[in-house]
Amino acid sequence: MPPQSVDPMVKHYHWLDFEMALFDAYDAGAETVVLLDGDGHVAEGPGFNIFADVGGRLVTPRQGVLDGMTRRTTFELCRDLGIEAREDRLEPEQLRAADEVFLTTTAGGIIPVTIIDGRQIADGMPGPKTVRLHGEYWKRRAAGWYAEPVDYRQKP
Repeated sequence: MPPQSVDPMVKHYHWLDFEMALFDAYDAGAETVVLLDGDGHVAEGPGFNIFADVGGRLVTPRQGVLDGMTRRTTFELCRDLGIEAREDRLEPEQLRAADEVFLTTTAGGIIPVTIIDGRQIADGMPGPKTVRLHGEYWKRRAAGWYAEPVDYRQKP
C-alpha cells in the first residue's frame, strides 16, 4: 500500500495486499511473501520486516514499512554487537544475491531465510550475523529484556 493511502507507521488491519500475495506465494509452493513498494523496492511481508546482508552490512527498507518493535530492537542489538546496519532502499536483486537474509517479528524474533524464489541464499544455512543476532535476542528476552512480568496465578 502506498504511504499516501495508509500510513505504514501505523499497525493496521488492511491486509488485502498481503493476503492476495500470500495466495500467489502458496500457489507457487512458497511459505510466505515479501511485497514491493510502488517503485519496485523491497518493502515488508505480512507481519514481518526484512533485513539482508548486502556488501557486508545489514540493510532493511527505509520507507513504506511498519517500524516494528523487533526491527527497532534489531538495530539496538546490532549497535551493541558492532554489526553495521542501516535503513536504505533494498532492491529485489540485492535481496536475492544477499549473503544472508532474516525476518524480524514480535512473536518469532529473528528468523533466518535460506531460500528466496526457490534459490538458496549463500550456502543455504543461516548466516553468522543472523545466528549471532538470533541467539542474543532470545538470551536477552529470557533475561527479561523489554518485558513486563505477568503473574498469571493472581486473580483479578
